[in-house]
Amino acid sequence: MSGRGDDSGGRGGTAPTPGARSVLGVVFLATLLMSLSSNMLNIAVPALTAHFGATAGESSVVVIAYQLVNTALLIPAGQLADALDRRRVFLGALGIFAALSLLMGFSPGILGVAAGRALQGAAAALLLSTAVAILAAVFPAEHLAGAMGVYLSGFSLGQVLGPMVGGFIVSAIGWRWLFWGLVPVALAGLLWGLVALRVVPVGTPRRPQLDLPGGGLLAVILGGSQLALTLGAEVGLGDRRVLLALAGCLVLVPVLVLVERRLSRPVLAPELFAGRAFPLALVHGFLVMLPRLGAVTVAGLYFQGVVGDPAAISALKIVGFPIGLTIGSLTGDRVGRRLGRRVMLTVSAAVATAGMVLLLVDVRLASGWLTVVALAVVGLGNGVFQTLNSSMIITATPRERTGVVNSIRVMVLAFGTGIGLALGMALVVAFVPGEVARTFLSGDAAALGAGRSGIDLGYVVAYGTFAALMLLGTLVTLVRAERRR
Repeated sequence: MSGRGDDSGGRGGTAPTPGARSVLGVVFLATLLMSLSSNMLNIAVPALTAHFGATAGESSVVVIAYQLVNTALLIPAGQLADALDRRRVFLGALGIFAALSLLMGFSPGILGVAAGRALQGAAAALLLSTAVAILAAVFPAEHLAGAMGVYLSGFSLGQVLGPMVGGFIVSAIGWRWLFWGLVPVALAGLLWGLVALRVVPVGTPRRPQLDLPGGGLLAVILGGSQLALTLGAEVGLGDRRVLLALAGCLVLVPVLVLVERRLSRPVLAPELFAGRAFPLALVHGFLVMLPRLGAVTVAGLYFQGVVGDPAAISALKIVGFPIGLTIGSLTGDRVGRRLGRRVMLTVSAAVATAGMVLLLVDVRLASGWLTVVALAVVGLGNGVFQTLNSSMIITATPRERTGVVNSIRVMVLAFGTGIGLALGMALVVAFVPGEVARTFLSGDAAALGAGRSGIDLGYVVAYGTFAALMLLGTLVTLVRAERRR
């Protein structure tokens, strides 16, 4: 089955390839590793800042370096994975992730940590671009959604465990162990993968044809727009620098289209967008899942900066989202089989939208506890939706293109998540002066005073915008795409 000429994969059969569950275990562990590394680090940023005496800008670079590099390299990584042996790419990336974690623990400065996170973003791009392709090779279409649910739950579990584990490690043994502690996990996954991934079919390797001009332009467009909105949280969305940066990114879009038309192997292959199925799946996935990280993040800030909760209590109040996301991811396939995947795609999007509307209502009621319930509802709806949306995209894709197709899918969602986070952070402080915004973001609820009304208005606009986007995404799911031949 592991012979080089076998390119049939598990998709055409009715039962998973023998050993498929072990393959899923390796992929899940790698997913959990990536999620833990990010969520543990986010909670440790104050410790890193204090240890190195870093500036706010340097600390911000540590947070965004991973996401920016990861988003920029996802599609080139997918092209590389489709051309080479996906098993070796996956295991090599896992080994690089382990080595970088070890080195980052010895970092002499904050910029060394930022550089390590950027390189880990590149390694994670290789892991993400190969993980789903590997699953699609050993699970047939009728079982792939269940496997995807387990795979995606690794991200959710990392969101739940990361802040708690990271906080304990920083308090008990120091921030360096945030990185060193990941090394044995990565090595365990590497050793397990060397054995388990032998059952994954291997196609004929070919020379990688990377679209460097298109990939570079796409990286500038995606990264530039995220950075512009991030700057908007500090200086306001109407600031000239923010508007010029966003306008520059928009101007580059037609340039990207012209460049792609002249290439024989473009990063955004036209044939993938020839029908309606793939573009529609990307659009409603982008709209429904764009607000989730932004909504969760600003909800945590609200509990600290308005309600006055300490960070630990605030973290407990938002934990319903990743728990709901995990439950939804693990049960999405079963519910989809019983009630119909297309029906549940729309229903789950509607549930997530209803949760966002509850967040909007709670800002007006100022109860606080309705937000806890609403976040769990948003997470549950998103968990079911992302499982079904992802599996439907992959099962409708030729196996030899699953790497690049999944990279496009992940890139679109990562870009949407980044935009949603930056947009949420900018909107919640859009109606207050800079001094009030700093007071709110520092968590000093007692000093907020009359500025609370402006913050509340910002939350109404933010949650209202998110709910409108999710409602639009729900309506898009009702548009039936033509059947693929």
